Amino acid sequence: MEKSEIQKLRIDIVCDEKSALSLLMDRDGRISRQGSGSMPADDFAVLSEGDGSIFAALIAAIDERVFAHAGVYDHPDKSGLAISYSIAFLGKEPEVSVFEFRLGTETKDVGELLPYFDQIISKAVQATDAWYQAEKARAAAVTDE
Repeated sequence: MEKSEIQKLRIDIVCDEKSALSLLMDRDGRISRQGSGSMPADDFAVLSEGDGSIFAALIAAIDERVFAHAGVYDHPDKSGLAISYSIAFLGKEPEVSVFEFRLGTETKDVGELLPYFDQIISKAVQATDAWYQAEKARAAAVTDE
């Protein structure tokens, strides 16, 4: 897959069978987010229309050489709570490149690929956090009325 083909990016982190983060964004600027990637899980979910700049910046930061390593990585050591990271790049049908990591929260020696994607996930969360927190505060204010 080439970066220019990517239409959507999907990131999911599931820890102890709870969604810690679900983030979907597309080239047109739509962003859907639930959670922050940390526990305890945050169930607040929101959808927004944007200009696509966050998506473009994240895709620009990807090294295309990584796509050759797409697949499922099921670590034999699942110490701590079960956790999975899923990062999917979707192009035009049926183009999909998926990276899935299954391990434990206390697993050591996770290799180089998961830390690479952890940086991408962190950038995605940071780039959408001000908007996410503002929407969360707005929803809480409406609930309090």
